Amino acid sequence: MAGGSDGTTARVALDRWRAGDETAREAAAWAVRLFCGREPADEEEIALHAGHDTLDSMRRAFAETWEFRQFVDGMNISGRRRFGVPPFLMRPPHADIAWKFEQPTLDEPVCQLCTGSQFKEPVYAEIAEALSVHAHPHRRTWEMAYVTSVLASHGMVGLGRRAIGFGCGRERIPSLLASRGVEVVATDEPPSDSADQQRWRNANQYATGLGDLFHGQIIHLDDFERLVEFGHVDMNDIPASLDGQFDCCWSMSALQHLGTLDRGIAFIEASLRTVKPGGIAVHTTDFNLSSNGETLETGFHTLLRRRDLEALCTHLTAQGHHVLPLNLHTGYDAMDEVVDLPPHGLPHIKLYVDRYVTTSVGIAIRKGG
Repeated sequence: MAGGSDGTTARVALDRWRAGDETAREAAAWAVRLFCGREPADEEEIALHAGHDTLDSMRRAFAETWEFRQFVDGMNISGRRRFGVPPFLMRPPHADIAWKFEQPTLDEPVCQLCTGSQFKEPVYAEIAEALSVHAHPHRRTWEMAYVTSVLASHGMVGLGRRAIGFGCGRERIPSLLASRGVEVVATDEPPSDSADQQRWRNANQYATGLGDLFHGQIIHLDDFERLVEFGHVDMNDIPASLDGQFDCCWSMSALQHLGTLDRGIAFIEASLRTVKPGGIAVHTTDFNLSSNGETLETGFHTLLRRRDLEALCTHLTAQGHHVLPLNLHTGYDAMDEVVDLPPHGLPHIKLYVDRYVTTSVGIAIRKGG
């Protein structure tokens, strides 16, 4: 289906295609095989490309498929794709919310993205040591450091404090907080036979009891059992009995699995019910770096967009809460240009989820009085 300079050949080919010419239809099928490396999904996929006016528009359509983008990424010498910051992340917000655009830091955390320079801060190494994990550039380790830094920066880590964690799985934060004298209620979703929960069980990321949250490198067992409790809590339906019982609450990479974007955002608001006035809620989730329009919302996995964060900040501020400034700076470090591809390695700061480049974002709120 090569076209001449005036597009005449392309127009003839497309006309034959629309007319049902089998040779043209087979050419379209071969285009799918060439660009996507697979057979056409169905007749609808072939028919979709009949709407292109020129071969150039057809090429552009195929170039935007995730299969072709992954193929191009794999052709790079380093095996990595370079990330370029889209303009929508750099623009000031339309809403009247606290905002900044500068390299984020764990030393003075706000609502911020995971970036390369934060892995080089002394505070990151200190928190990683306290958690007994490697201080490598991995976004999930950053999430632990971010949550810890926010809570510590706001005086939530110490004797007499009470904290509740949602969707904890087998994470290390409960052991770390308890090692500093904090009373902790760690929760995970109620047991079920759902495919999603079975996925967490298979990945060894689901907690069935208190023992699943104990990390002996961080705290002695006697102190852990004295200070930490475990319970099952549905993050989509937080019981009223937990209202106002804690100084702070947190979750890590859990709210993106609640079914829809609206449910994830509703959870953030509902989590504030568990916190006393002046207390802190801190959450991490996956953030869409590719688009402020289209996003992923599959049920099992959703990707928060900039506009979702801005709407959340506006809503919570109107309710009298103090949302820490929103900073969507993606970083200047060389690691910030890397999009990690399977098989994943390091640095693991940005990666593809479906066809979107994503990273982790932290959200921190002080509850209004």
